[in-house]
Amino acid sequence: MTRILTQKQSDSQFTVRTEGLMAVGHPEMVVEINDSELIKEAEGFLRYVFDHATKCGARVLPRETMRYGYWITKFEHVGDDVLETWEYNSTATEFISGASLTLRFWKDQHALCNRFGADFEPPALDQLSVVSQGVFEGLPVQGVRYSSPDHMSGWWITTDQYDGNINSLKHEHTYHVTAVRPDLAKYLALPPGFRFDTSQGEDVWSDEQVDQ
Repeated sequence: MTRILTQKQSDSQFTVRTEGLMAVGHPEMVVEINDSELIKEAEGFLRYVFDHATKCGARVLPRETMRYGYWITKFEHVGDDVLETWEYNSTATEFISGASLTLRFWKDQHALCNRFGADFEPPALDQLSVVSQGVFEGLPVQGVRYSSPDHMSGWWITTDQYDGNINSLKHEHTYHVTAVRPDLAKYLALPPGFRFDTSQGEDVWSDEQVDQ
């Protein structure tokens, strides 16, 4: 029988691990997090990885990557039949130990989608999003998501500095957007047809006039 165990390392560091996977031919798995609010998400992540492996009938291998929601994780061998979870840093330039960023995206995006009765449809971090002047400068934004080709996230994110000139818009990898504007990450799993506006607090709605 496989169990999920959580150990508190300090006030800001927790280790969540499996116990019993070796008995069924899989390595044990460990994930480090830096926030007690993410313990439930860490437990769910390990169950997802194990279920995925058993359904596919294959072991999770060292250095194997896996997309989990919006972000990317990787598994590193740290001992006899033990795999540690790593994740991309916020700029997606290197893998670092732990999965706090991955699980924070997962938690916050699910919470917002649930709050507004929306399906959870996160983009891939390397898909392109359309942004206007002022987004990276931290101004309030308006976002709308369209159905788009596979290389695009579907998100168009603009500010009041956008004057309608399409040529002034830029295509940015979505991980660049969330690296500079982490406050916008929670909205990005909203499905095509949704809008959000942060100019007067927070406004999220489904717009039937958006071409989905």
